[in-house]
Amino acid sequence: MKHTLIILALIMGTLTTIASCNKSEEVRVERVEEVEELQADVPEESALAGAMKKAGITMRRLSRAVGNNNWVEIDMWTHELKEGIGFSCVTLYMIENPHVTEEFSVLSNKFNSAINKLIMCSKRQDRINANLEFDNLVESCDACHKSFNKDLEGQLDFTDSGGG
Repeated sequence: MKHTLIILALIMGTLTTIASCNKSEEVRVERVEEVEELQADVPEESALAGAMKKAGITMRRLSRAVGNNNWVEIDMWTHELKEGIGFSCVTLYMIENPHVTEEFSVLSNKFNSAINKLIMCSKRQDRINANLEFDNLVESCDACHKSFNKDLEGQLDFTDSGGG
């Protein structure tokens, strides 16, 4: 009888631990550590170039998450991208290019609007609109790169094998 109670207590304890485990926090910690490792491998270059490289990696991961309807990762990568491009890259671009035009501000606002809508789709787990808003996000990236990176040829490719 005692052995049965002990085994039952162990099973209940294990099930309680599994049920209370917060997977999104574990994924976020692992992914952030991965990104930090990649950031450490970036050679000396301009701060903007490094920020854009990190944003490209994050964008490819977001693309994969949207394709898989992985809401935890979509939420994580959209917030990472919003911080990376929406704040770091825009600020660094404006520092390195003091002649920034009004067009850049408009394109920056379109990016922020698209990322915010994608965040909302993630929270609602809205698969159809998430795909649409991700496409809008990519279009905002393409438009900005087309205007401000004249030597970039063609569209940006955010697939796993893509460049950009």
